[in-house]
Amino acid sequence: MDMENSFLAVILVWGVFAGVVFSSVGAAGGILASFGLISIVGITDPNSVKPMTQIVVLATALVFIPGYLRRSALVWPLGMLLAGGGLIGAWIGSSLSSTYLTDMKTFRPLFGILTLAIATQIAWPMFKTWNKNNSGEIANEGTCSHSVSNIAVSRLAVSFSYNERDYRIGLWSPFLAGFLISTIAAVFGVGGGFLLVPYMSSLLRMPMHIIPATAGIAITISLLVSIGNYLSRGANLEMQVLVFLAAGSILGAIIGPFVNDWMKNSWLNIVLFLIILMIGLKYIFV
Repeated sequence: MDMENSFLAVILVWGVFAGVVFSSVGAAGGILASFGLISIVGITDPNSVKPMTQIVVLATALVFIPGYLRRSALVWPLGMLLAGGGLIGAWIGSSLSSTYLTDMKTFRPLFGILTLAIATQIAWPMFKTWNKNNSGEIANEGTCSHSVSNIAVSRLAVSFSYNERDYRIGLWSPFLAGFLISTIAAVFGVGGGFLLVPYMSSLLRMPMHIIPATAGIAITISLLVSIGNYLSRGANLEMQVLVFLAAGSILGAIIGPFVNDWMKNSWLNIVLFLIILMIGLKYIFV
């Protein structure tokens, strides 16, 4: 009994860590949850890991999004555009994965390759930024407590303002990105933040402080489709493990927005890069 209690406590603590990372950065919650289920708990059926991971991510997102909403740190029309494409992608991805990606020996290395590709994508913009900083092209960065304002939607674009800068994003780009990202995320049974965050930070040039909840809107809606599809296809859930992991993640989701508000953009990106890099290396080489 003591061993079982200690094991459940480890799962709870890991859930807290996953929740803090996901709610402060907007990504890696599903990757960390999957890592916990595969490498800590030892679940060997990918079709159990996928919906369990996504349930944890969904619970976390539902907790931390309201905190960002209260301080106007999200762009809801952009989140809904991403979610619109994600509805289709989530169903396609989960259908393909539940049929063809059912062996853990295949799942682990593919998961590792995907995470390393994302780590590389995150590292490149950071490298370019550091070069500019060293050359004096960019001023020192500080934390930010501004609110998103002037949100508007036209027939062609979503526009908004943040930190004295105006943004304009075409409608088709986030819709297509939501479709592609949700398809990939559903195949691997994760939330998709590890692709949504680089898309918004690198391609759309959005600051990290307003990305987590915007990504969370898209993730929440696509996860409902993906989880439902996995369960309808007979996925088994280990409820005791799931309850403790989700409870820890919910607790972490309460803490995460405060971490996001306090940390610099560059620090948040570095944390995300290191976590994804280590997990990718483990699943490919260990």
